[in-house]
Amino acid sequence: MPPPAVPTSRWAAQAAATLAALLLVGCSSTVPGTATSAADPGPPSPSGQPAPPIDVTPPPSLGVGRVLESHRIAAVTSLVQITFPDRTVSCVPSGPYLTPAEVETAYFAEGTAADVLDRYGFVASWGQCGETSAGPSTRTLVTELSDPEAARRAARELTVAQSINGFHTDQLPGLGVVALLQDQGPDPTKETVRVFVPVGRMLAYAFHEAAPGQGLGDVARLVTDQLALLNGFTPTPQAEVPALPPDPNGLERFALTPPGTLNNFSGPYDLEGYLRLAIDPVREREVLLANGFTGFYSKQTDDTDRIYAIALYGFPTSTQTNAVFNAFAELERAAFGGTSFRVPSIPAAPCFVFPTEGTFYQRCYVGYGSYLASVDVGNLPAADDVAEMDRLLPAQRDLIDG
Repeated sequence: MPPPAVPTSRWAAQAAATLAALLLVGCSSTVPGTATSAADPGPPSPSGQPAPPIDVTPPPSLGVGRVLESHRIAAVTSLVQITFPDRTVSCVPSGPYLTPAEVETAYFAEGTAADVLDRYGFVASWGQCGETSAGPSTRTLVTELSDPEAARRAARELTVAQSINGFHTDQLPGLGVVALLQDQGPDPTKETVRVFVPVGRMLAYAFHEAAPGQGLGDVARLVTDQLALLNGFTPTPQAEVPALPPDPNGLERFALTPPGTLNNFSGPYDLEGYLRLAIDPVREREVLLANGFTGFYSKQTDDTDRIYAIALYGFPTSTQTNAVFNAFAELERAAFGGTSFRVPSIPAAPCFVFPTEGTFYQRCYVGYGSYLASVDVGNLPAADDVAEMDRLLPAQRDLIDG
């Protein structure tokens, strides 16, 4: 789970993205499945006539079920680095979003998205962001709505609402998908494309900055990847979201609970969901698949003077745990430029520190049996300030070694 060798680490970026997000809360109750009417017909339908109201299934109450559904959505949100290998720098917005207001604040101009998403039964979203070292960025977002008709209408209404600031409609080559293109923007060296694509109950969104003349073709490739992911995804029925299993692999009890309040990145992920947290998803997928990865559980907090993250990986045997332990340590050292340091309580543990915008970020690994854990402490005033890590790392070791 290596952080990038740049000032903004993955966990620091996620902390910034979630400071305003709803914190992880207790189990939610089931909302009766009585449909309500989306009274605002929005813009005209393709026939030119006002679209009649539709029945919308209400989302489940805010709670852990919607957090878990956002983690499921993570696994089918297009990874920017796969389509654009040069956009490897982590950025925001990214991660889980549990309300339309959060999505609008992160992705859109005020007053242009939240009402639409709310009207069409918003359940949860997951977003990804990647950029080059020079700055051009790509953002993806997948949102779960009431039903396929709600997703189609939301796509149409959001396309109209985002036709501002010089964006005009065009088409993605080879797909026949309407997109928004800003090719006369303030920066003549780039153009920007936005697109909304409904797939069943899901609504995919992409924002992409590119050299002039390349944006529509680039986004066509991105949307093709996104469609392939979503065509194999079944969203959880609204009434079943509160009953999603909070710990399907039994890993939570082996992950130390750090100081602070758990945020919405916390919880279980399958392999593809985990890779949306990874800095090098290609290499980490190879390592984890080669060693029988069985599950991942994250605990993160960002409401204290420090940023804390605990990552717990499961494997079938200690041999496979050790192989990943060594591979991840090498990635930290060689690929991401971490500086090694020692923790007095466990001097043999591989530990690395990275500069992060005037502070420092530490990560250490411990493994035992079928479990590998990493402990992160961020926002430290000095690289050699190991007091917190010296306390947390042995506590995490004790959890996995029994």
